[in-house]
Amino acid sequence: MTSGSRNLDIDKQQLIMKRIVFLLVAVVMTANVNAQSKWGESVADSVICYDNYNIFGSFYQSKDYAGAFEPWLKVYQTCPAAKKATFIYGPKIVETKIKATTDPAERQGYVDLLVGLYDDRLQYFPGKEGYVLSEKASKYIKYNKDSVEAAAVLFEAAYAVAGNNMSASQLNAYFLTNIKLFNITKDVDALFSVYNNVIEALEYNSMQYSNEISNLSAKADTVELSSKEKKALARAKRTLPNYDKVQSNIEKALSPLLTCEKLALIYNEEKFNEHQDDVEWLKRAAKMLQKEREGDDGEMASCTDNPVFLLIAERLYSLEPSASAARSMAKLGVRKSDWAMAKKYYTEAIDQEEDLRKTADDYMGLAYVNNKMGAMSSAKSNCLKAGQLRKDWGNPYLYLATLYADAAGQCGSNAVEKNAVYWAAINKLSYARSIDPTIADKASKLIAAYSAAVPDKGVAFQLGFKEGDQINIGCWINETVSVKFY
Repeated sequence: MTSGSRNLDIDKQQLIMKRIVFLLVAVVMTANVNAQSKWGESVADSVICYDNYNIFGSFYQSKDYAGAFEPWLKVYQTCPAAKKATFIYGPKIVETKIKATTDPAERQGYVDLLVGLYDDRLQYFPGKEGYVLSEKASKYIKYNKDSVEAAAVLFEAAYAVAGNNMSASQLNAYFLTNIKLFNITKDVDALFSVYNNVIEALEYNSMQYSNEISNLSAKADTVELSSKEKKALARAKRTLPNYDKVQSNIEKALSPLLTCEKLALIYNEEKFNEHQDDVEWLKRAAKMLQKEREGDDGEMASCTDNPVFLLIAERLYSLEPSASAARSMAKLGVRKSDWAMAKKYYTEAIDQEEDLRKTADDYMGLAYVNNKMGAMSSAKSNCLKAGQLRKDWGNPYLYLATLYADAAGQCGSNAVEKNAVYWAAINKLSYARSIDPTIADKASKLIAAYSAAVPDKGVAFQLGFKEGDQINIGCWINETVSVKFY
């Protein structure tokens, strides 16, 4: 007898022994109605369930989802309360069947089976209701694309339970379903309500993951992270882009409705008077008007020049002086060119904000204000703090580079030293480009411009400078750069 044959005989013997043990247990369990019903209404049912549970599990583990369908279906129909795995593995198995079925009526039967799985899961295995309802809604619209109204109802039920705990893909499906609904109803208020729900959930999750990345990355700079911390950091870095991508896609999808002209129809003095005591409405209105969006010229701009923004910002701050409200007041100060006011409220927002990415944004706002006030050392410090909070964000270094370049002629005692700021600016731009691909093009254009502005090689030679020499730039810049000619 070969080794393979002996192993096969052993496997058969083990399976037979498992069935004998299970049958003995099943016979004993007949005295217990509740235990018996878990695996079916009879001993025969229990045997069928046990065998098919192992069979479909084996198929599933080998990724033969089509082969797993029939034994899985027997388990689902005969003893759904037996194992939670029936409902965890079920969607993948049924979706494989849906994709392989061409007959419309038969395919719809499988779709109904898939959607019903989620209701049955909550019946037999309560828990994670928000996740289960969100998955149900997502699968429903995936395979019932024309049933938009019904899908929207399912998503509202899911959001009511899950709220911020919906996944990025679930939030995306929730919003896209309501975009389709808007195309039918043309109800802008309803769409904006869903938009705000989704954006707030995306921002909440982005905050959780970005804060985790910032905190663990900062810790990694000083000590060795534990294995658990390394896994958490990797998971956060892997998951955060999903939420950011969905938010970006949603903003693009809604951009035709987010123009300042159209927002003025929704957020105006009449609406403000109706909602001036509604903190939630004020928060959402302030956020919508402050949000920067790309204009026809490619530049980013907000809608804070809407006259009602002043009323909204001041009223919100009086009712709830939160980080968000302080930020609105800071931007109101910027709009009015009241730099002292802007500085006061940006500082207040920084002190209160829990979302480190928003704190980084506030530091950049404060850097802009300090630049306007001529407090250049503070502006530089603000940029560096923003960069420390978001280590993969190039904007702080790009903006700092422009501040350096603007200081040409202000520091040093000769033509080379006074223009050495361009080397410092190029260094910052090179770093920004290396950590943030999204600003690479802009950084490259500035590098080209500043490279053309560095001190002339002939002039530098006459003043005693050659390539590779070190120059210490004083003033508020305090950078050491190497002489380099392009």
